[in-house]
Amino acid sequence: MGRTTGLLISYVKCNVAAQESKWASWYDDVHLPDLLQGESAPWVVTRWELTQKPQIGMPGIGFSHVTIYEFDQADVLGQVERLVARDLRLRKDGRIHENHAVIHAHVFVAHGRFGDKSEPSSDLRGHILTYVLCNQPDREAEWDEWYDREHVPDMLSSNAFSNMTRWERIPRNPYGAHHITLYDTQLDIKTAVDMSAVTLAELTAAGRKHPTHTGAMTVMLLPSGRYGGAGLRKSDIA
Repeated sequence: MGRTTGLLISYVKCNVAAQESKWASWYDDVHLPDLLQGESAPWVVTRWELTQKPQIGMPGIGFSHVTIYEFDQADVLGQVERLVARDLRLRKDGRIHENHAVIHAHVFVAHGRFGDKSEPSSDLRGHILTYVLCNQPDREAEWDEWYDREHVPDMLSSNAFSNMTRWERIPRNPYGAHHITLYDTQLDIKTAVDMSAVTLAELTAAGRKHPTHTGAMTVMLLPSGRYGGAGLRKSDIA
């Protein structure tokens, strides 16, 4: 562990449901190999899908899949900028699937005592990705210390997760969640959620939740595509 210094998390979907199978094949066979080129490329990338995908014609969260690019250089923003430039060149060259839609993308750097991400593995069966914040900005340092000192160890005690890592968004926006927690599980994700929910309820009842702690968007993710939880590494590209 310890290689990953930052993440680019991309929220995507195929904008024509009938083309999703072809889009998924393009993602694995063409798009990821295209992006994992050059010294500044991410060292590994994993693809995920929501446990409950949006239904056609119904209101939804706006994306169906999440791609997590992992970077290993100190200048995370510089690496991301070079990846985005490559993506734009690929679009200009006609190598982006016509139904590929990027809904949003956020950049994060490792944060706090729990910034040591496990290497992607075939044992990884799911992620819970949760945006969190302190709703009183003048108490953020206190909240941040509580998160590392109490909350992460408390949630790991549920035995639902093989690892938890914390990340800070860069650059920050004036409002919104500046931090995410990425939960890894080697269990069936519903089992992991049920186990952690019991622990969370007990912690809340015991007064171990910080009064300023606020959860924002949370998604449950399953491995998607050919590479699963192990991902595709830059070193795998011939």
